Amino acid sequence: MTESQKTRITVWIFATQGGRLAMLAKQQREEKKATLKALIAKGEKPRAARIIVAGMSWPALEETVAAAVRLRLAEPDLAGPWRPLSKAEVARLALSGRWPGASKGISLVERNYALPSDLVESLRTASWRVSEKTLRELDRLGLVGSGVKLTEEQKQQRDELAERLHSPGRIVRQALARFGPTAGPAE
Repeated sequence: MTESQKTRITVWIFATQGGRLAMLAKQQREEKKATLKALIAKGEKPRAARIIVAGMSWPALEETVAAAVRLRLAEPDLAGPWRPLSKAEVARLALSGRWPGASKGISLVERNYALPSDLVESLRTASWRVSEKTLRELDRLGLVGSGVKLTEEQKQQRDELAERLHSPGRIVRQALARFGPTAGPAE
């Protein structure tokens, strides 16, 4: 698999992180405009100035997110080594929907990123391997599944067990909080 191959992944990040990333993108656009204006003011022709600015690089938000996730996956609790995911595990991870857990009243926003395929595979593998015992326990106790009606006691038990889960989204939120340009609440 080459570095240039990308896989789209959808994750839920803190609304504050989403806002800060949007502000970073806006700041980059403003820096490009200011650089263009400064080059023209120094005597560059507009076309030549646009070519110069086009040759300059600002990191794409997806590169920023990927760098933070790589650093988070290198931390001892997620570093592995992990055995590869089976076809059944990959299929289960591909199912849409949230992982179990209480919302805690924290606002999340959905984001889609095209990240290097090897990074997405590492993220999903670490997520599954760290969480698989707890996921099995939730299944065994009948605390998850479509249409499951839980008592308040069962909801509390599910939420306590879910605290041990490391969904891909949770790992991305932690990565951005610890290593990204977005300072914010960590889980």
